[in-house]
Amino acid sequence: MRKIRVLVVDDDEGNVVLLTSKLGVDGYETDVAYDGLEALKKVETFNPDLILLDIMMPRMDGYEVARRLKASEKTRYIPVIMLTARGDVEDKVLGLDIGAEEYLCKPVSLVEVSARVRSLLHMKELQMRLIEMEKLASLGQLVDGIAHEIRNPLMTIGGLARRVKEKIDDEQLQGHINLIIHEVERLENLVKRVDEYKNAQVSELKKGDLNEVIRESLEEIKDIAAAKAIDIKFSLMQDPPLLMIDKTNLKKAILNILQNSIDAADRKGEIKITTMPSEGGYIELVIKDKGGGIKAEALKDIFNPFYTSKMTGAGLGLTIAYKIIQDHKGDITVESPEGKGTIVSIKLPVVREG
Repeated sequence: MRKIRVLVVDDDEGNVVLLTSKLGVDGYETDVAYDGLEALKKVETFNPDLILLDIMMPRMDGYEVARRLKASEKTRYIPVIMLTARGDVEDKVLGLDIGAEEYLCKPVSLVEVSARVRSLLHMKELQMRLIEMEKLASLGQLVDGIAHEIRNPLMTIGGLARRVKEKIDDEQLQGHINLIIHEVERLENLVKRVDEYKNAQVSELKKGDLNEVIRESLEEIKDIAAAKAIDIKFSLMQDPPLLMIDKTNLKKAILNILQNSIDAADRKGEIKITTMPSEGGYIELVIKDKGGGIKAEALKDIFNPFYTSKMTGAGLGLTIAYKIIQDHKGDITVESPEGKGTIVSIKLPVVREG
């Protein structure tokens, strides 16, 4: 799973060493920049989850860096903690007005920096989840109308096309009608995906076995995998603890992810499925393929139903999976180094007895 990334921006090498050492001990991945212009470049390549930003630096000061970050739609939601020796009230107000989430005066305790980082990252996670929930709610309000408006005309067009096909012998016309029928079926599958999303809106959780859900999912998708000669290998933990699950919806989420893996995998490729204990009272399910991977700029929006018009495969299918895992009070993440395959990790909470 991808580590949380923190960018440390300071022209004092001693401060950089202290901060990166502490953040490394806390489990974060770090990168550094020693002036403002370098910081902006590192933000583009490193994609940090949080930035520790000094103010007094060569080439561009921290105020201007923060101003540019908060002015961009791509970077405005990255939390910024300003660290500076300038402790005047006016300096703090300026930093906060620009959009920095915290303003700490040097010398500052590394323990306090660590606590502030944890707090802001937690707030960012809650904020992003709220945004995703609002998007999903908006989509839910649209799907009923879309499905209704499309379904009836499709039935009429498809039915008439099949009747006409039965009554003509001209091969060219037969080819045109077959194309119409094929496109109607494609749109009908789209409507089914929309209905699938609607039906996944509510999960009724009961005690269940994750391994059982995985095995049933593999049984349903084995023919699709076999058509591409894809080898699905799995290593499931023995006698896993029970989880609170909606068996039907969770299977739907797993099938959507497996379908994406099959689509991405080369013919005669391989998919690995693993379950294991995870810290904090969770069971982790990992699905790994060896496909082409996902471009970095697309990865951060992989669960966003409004990011792509693709309503099958990696489009609405992953939105459905995300919604279902959220309903299970779990977490789903995707790692995908371009050209090296994709790893989907799902963490689900274990039932706590007593």
